[in-house]
Amino acid sequence: MNEIVFEILRLLVLLAVFIVTCYLLPLIKSKIGQDKLEEIIKWVNAAVLMAQQVYHAKTGAERKAIVIDLMKGILIAKKISITDEQLDLLIEAAVKSMKIQEGES
Repeated sequence: MNEIVFEILRLLVLLAVFIVTCYLLPLIKSKIGQDKLEEIIKWVNAAVLMAQQVYHAKTGAERKAIVIDLMKGILIAKKISITDEQLDLLIEAAVKSMKIQEGES
């Protein structure tokens, strides 16, 4: 029974990553430009990985707040403007991608 629940959750995570990748990232790309988006994704992935490794004792919500604060500072320094919703989607996609990669290891 636990295996079935795990597989269902795994499929839901994969579906969420698929939706973000196929529908939401192109929308964000059109609004902020490909080069800026690639740079933001690179920084978001690094920030999520850093939060996971350095702040592993904190809750997910606390780590997310740390990543958001860090990313807002980076975006201001680089003079890149995105909405909070866009940043939230990119963080969630990075977290889901990291979890999928951990599951494959």
